Amino acid sequence: MKEKTIIRFSILIFWTFFWGLSVLDKIIPDVHNLWVGKDFFALFVKFFGSLGLKNPIFATIALASVSALEVVNFVFYLLSLVNFSRGNNSLTEKWFFRAVFSSLTLFSLFSIADQVFGDRFQLLEHGLFWLILIASWILFKYISNSDEKSFSLGFSKDVKIAVIIGLCFTVITSISIIDFSDKTFSNVDTPVTGKEVVDGVYKFDFPFLADKLVWEKTINKFKQDHPELRVNYIYTGPSELNSKKKTHMLLYVFTEKRDVISFKEK
Repeated sequence: MKEKTIIRFSILIFWTFFWGLSVLDKIIPDVHNLWVGKDFFALFVKFFGSLGLKNPIFATIALASVSALEVVNFVFYLLSLVNFSRGNNSLTEKWFFRAVFSSLTLFSLFSIADQVFGDRFQLLEHGLFWLILIASWILFKYISNSDEKSFSLGFSKDVKIAVIIGLCFTVITSISIIDFSDKTFSNVDTPVTGKEVVDGVYKFDFPFLADKLVWEKTINKFKQDHPELRVNYIYTGPSELNSKKKTHMLLYVFTEKRDVISFKEK
């Protein structure tokens, strides 16, 4: 196989799976076994809410538009990949250019939104993807003019040893991941038990995979287990108190005995 063919095929495979999985993340925005989706609707509601647009219709329209553009990107890359597998270079480059152009358009819109919503970290990420797309197009387009060199992966003794070692590590890693998933997937809907750290203050240590559903169940169960207490305030620990960014959360619940409250009201 020619080196340029391998590079072009790799570029098409990467961007096809990139947008395909991105669309899948919109379709399955929840936590499932071996899949952790992101709740983009809640994120969009938060963004528009920061602008004073609290009606969910704005987030719905924005998310639907973004999802539609991502579907278009995925279809364009898929068509380019299909034509590439058929050896039709002309249609391959045509569809790939359309895919890159639509992707650049989407990332440009993302960058504008990042400026409006004040998300500088996402702005950097989307700007990098914009540049990577340009680099992908240049590499895909002009690598065909380079010298054609064949790439051959011979099955020598060293290669066989490397393949065997790689397969062993892959099997071990896969077994470990599946085992970890089976042991921790119950965290998706299991309430967390709190610990009283100060008089009237309870700390809840949320594990990996715990989401808003676990948060709601935890608070409801705490109220059921402690009918003598009234929840006055709920505080989420700052990032410096979290042991794992985005996968761990500390929750503090401030309570007061109901008889004290009744006495004060009288």
